[in-house]
Amino acid sequence: TTPGNNNNAGNTNVPMSVDGAAIVAEARKHIGTPYQWGGKGPDVFDCSGFTRYVFLKVTGKNIGDWTVPQESAGTIIPVSQVQAGDLLFWGQKGNTYHVAIATSNTSYIHAPSTGYTVTEAQSGFSTASFALRVK
Repeated sequence: TTPGNNNNAGNTNVPMSVDGAAIVAEARKHIGTPYQWGGKGPDVFDCSGFTRYVFLKVTGKNIGDWTVPQESAGTIIPVSQVQAGDLLFWGQKGNTYHVAIATSNTSYIHAPSTGYTVTEAQSGFSTASFALRVK
């Protein structure tokens, strides 16, 4: 991205520091990729490897190698205020065990667990513990 070109001209909503649509578009390219613990992509992913890969690819920023460092990559927001491109976390801050990328205010994309592939889901959205808007 070009410096100074991240305010989404014409968007009167809360300014986002990253392009939510671009984050979601990149994330969706990896639907069907197998889960593997410790996987950082692009051939296999675990949950935090997936979020790290997508944000690195779209923004050039490494948001952290696992869930706890990723908690510090932006501003914590209530799950009720999530927009496409925000991160959803499960678990207490400092002890999170899962992370996903919101694709809307009711759905997300994630690398779920062993035996599954990257998928977009709605069930469980409201069980996320907190959300983060990446800076």
